[in-house]
Amino acid sequence: MDAGSGSAELTIVGFGACMIAGYPHETEGLFEVACRQIEKRLSRPVRSTVASLGGFPAPRAAKYLKRKALDSKPDYVVIQLASTDAQCPVRSENRSTSSMPGRKADLSHHRRPATPISRLRWELASLVGHLRKIDPITPLPLYVAAMERIVKDCEDAGAIPVVLSPFVYGSRYTMKVATSYTNALRELSKGQNVILVDCVQALESVPRRLVLQHDGFHLSPIGHRLVGQAIAQSIVASVANN
Repeated sequence: MDAGSGSAELTIVGFGACMIAGYPHETEGLFEVACRQIEKRLSRPVRSTVASLGGFPAPRAAKYLKRKALDSKPDYVVIQLASTDAQCPVRSENRSTSSMPGRKADLSHHRRPATPISRLRWELASLVGHLRKIDPITPLPLYVAAMERIVKDCEDAGAIPVVLSPFVYGSRYTMKVATSYTNALRELSKGQNVILVDCVQALESVPRRLVLQHDGFHLSPIGHRLVGQAIAQSIVASVANN
């Protein structure tokens, strides 16, 4: 399908971990925000579907890309995986990729908005991460290899991959580690028909307590809206240039 053809329907698939579907909120999530704004700004119908593999890192998610995202022959695939992979969780149970978000206990915890006390929690997590030299969930080489595979599969299917960088974190330690993942995505996007959305840039103008939940990982409704706007801007620019 020609993504730049007049007012023809634009097909966009969201593929990623839990936040691609708006988790942990019942309000409009980042992917929905993006699709609504794209449709409005282009005055063009958008057909959207989302495949959320909550808790899946990139190497595991890559195995499901074709079946979950590419069978519908999309024009664009919005890929939200980096935040899970680059995370350096203090608690060992948070490193498990076999559990899916959505259990009642998880949902209650993840829906807690940030408060002034949250900042202290985030600083403690950063200190523990620094002292223990905690590794990210997915080592960078494995993450890059998985993303290269995902990008190639999208391109082979005639879809333009829209890759989201890691989001911001409450922990400064994790933020520092995550920078290398964003840099790797920037290198991956060079010379290819890949759209990189720098989510840190989209979020950094707003205080962390407004864009993150209490856990310092999941985005607040404001965070979802800002990332969705950045995605929409990137895809609208891409359509205009095609």
